[in-house]
Amino acid sequence: MKNDATSIRKSSFFAGSVATVLRPSVVVGVLYVVLIAVVAITQHYTVIDFVHIGTVWANHDPSGTWGYDGQFYYQMATDPLHAYLYMDNPAFREQHVFYPVVVGILSLGQKALVPYMLLFVNIVALVVSVEVVARLLVKYGFSPWFSLAIGLYFGQTAGLLFDTAEPFTYGLVCVGIWLVMEKERFGPAALLMGLASLSREIAVIFPIGYACVYFLAKKWRVCAQFILLGILPLLAWLLCLRLIYGQSGVTFTQPFEHVPFAGIFDHADAPKKFPLLLLLMFLPTLAGWVLVIVEFFRNILRQEGPFLQRFSPVYLVLVANLVMITFLNHHSFDELISCGRIATGLVLSVLLYGMSTRNKYVLIGAQFYTLTFLVYVVGTFLHLPSFIA
Repeated sequence: MKNDATSIRKSSFFAGSVATVLRPSVVVGVLYVVLIAVVAITQHYTVIDFVHIGTVWANHDPSGTWGYDGQFYYQMATDPLHAYLYMDNPAFREQHVFYPVVVGILSLGQKALVPYMLLFVNIVALVVSVEVVARLLVKYGFSPWFSLAIGLYFGQTAGLLFDTAEPFTYGLVCVGIWLVMEKERFGPAALLMGLASLSREIAVIFPIGYACVYFLAKKWRVCAQFILLGILPLLAWLLCLRLIYGQSGVTFTQPFEHVPFAGIFDHADAPKKFPLLLLLMFLPTLAGWVLVIVEFFRNILRQEGPFLQRFSPVYLVLVANLVMITFLNHHSFDELISCGRIATGLVLSVLLYGMSTRNKYVLIGAQFYTLTFLVYVVGTFLHLPSFIA
């Protein structure tokens, strides 16, 4: 009997150890480390190549290479006071200041460490995002593996491989949401969302959604926290940029289209890119609209309390992200890297909606986003132009 009890304890210990190691966040972290290594080997990359520095801005060579957005984060992290000299539009690029600030601090002033920290911070953020969403899923009675959608969505993969701020941004948003849903610590949650908005301004959709719902619910203190800590930091920083550069950078990006999905269908004459835009952007967004319309009419039929108070923050955030993607300018769809990164907030809001409404079918459908990881990796290694900035 003693030996049997010992065997049971040992088997339980090993089972627990496997469960601890084999979790979605660990799988995502390992996958991305392997992906970075494979890209480095097959593409002959050094760590600085993930920054994608172009000579047009770095060397002021008009006939040189353009590079990609990661170069601007790199410049801000290495020399924040003079980074504006190496940017296309300093006011717009410096809207996204918090990610390079964190990278610069972790690099301890060592320029050689900055490219490593750009990758490291985003990998950690991806792991944290998946871990947080997995824990929330378990709280609502679902499998934690549904969280793979936010970790393996191709927009997150592109953000990691191109050293842009989206993985870090939505890592902060995820922790903020966890503080709201798990701990009801609204002040720290609002602050994290505010800092996320200083890494990528479109993340301000999340604190705006929470502020609106708490305003309608007449929860003035909580509403004020999301306004002061979640929204005001971005507005204050935009004002600072305007004072420094004479503009806030808001108008640097192209205006929204006036016709739904016009930005996507503007590329209908691109036979290699258009089918991918339909698959990766149009169809998921259309499915999202079906979701919010069904929910809208369900709330009408509920007849429980004032109509506007029947909608959750997650619902409002989901609608706002859908509107943004639906009317996104056609230039944002010039390559899949850009529109994929922008749509990361939509992926997160779909997952949050599914778990908060306890709708398993939404969570199952959201696993489409997990599969986009394979599409992006295959497209990258096949050197398809749509996947290359």
